Order: sequence, then structure tokens, then C-alpha cells
Amino acid sequence: MTTRLGLLAAAVAVITGGLSTTADASPAAATLQYGSQGYGVKCVQEAVNDWAWRTGRGWPLSVDGGFGSGTRTWVKKFQSASGVSADGVVGQQTGNSVLANLQGDSTWRHDCYNYVPSTHG
Repeated sequence: MTTRLGLLAAAVAVITGGLSTTADASPAAATLQYGSQGYGVKCVQEAVNDWAWRTGRGWPLSVDGGFGSGTRTWVKKFQSASGVSADGVVGQQTGNSVLANLQGDSTWRHDCYNYVPSTHG
């Protein structure tokens, strides 16, 4: 049974391009977009890097807290793979995937909940 569940999880990961798609975050967190600064942007950059690494795209972003053109470009790629509107803006729908994709370090996921918008309360 455990082997079956592991295989099912692996198959889902392949089908979704390595994206995790559910998580809770703060409904009060501000939308993050081009020009935004701060810890929430670092959370987005880390999540995009985790996703990019797992899907063979390397580690494309500096985790510097500045939402510039590179971050916007990679957020759009991340959004396309997540099945949400690829507008380069991290609102509630994208925020759900951002938190779900912070897999490299559980501290990142925990610390980012209050800085990334989501649809959950």
C-alpha cells in the first residue's frame, strides 16, 4: 500500500510538472507584483526556485526581496505551470501554489505564511 501511494504521488508530480498546488496562507497579505519589496517577495523567489530546480530549470532567481523583471518573468512561468492566470502578479491563487512549493526548507514555508496572499483563512 505504501509503495502504491508513493507511485501515485510521483505520477501526480510528473503530471503537474512537479508543482504542489495547495497550502494555506494569509488572506490579509498584500498582492506582490513588479516593484514590490520585502520578505514576501523573497518567499516567492524561493518557491519559484524550488519549483524550477525540481523541474530541471536550475535556480534562476536571486532571493533578494526585489520583484524585478526577472522575478516577473519566472512568476509567469510558474503560474502557467500552476494553471493560474500568467499575469506575473502574485495574488491569492498564485500565493496558494507559492506556499505549497516551498519544499527546500520547512522554515521558509512556515515563515512565509504571513507574507504571501491566499484564498484560505
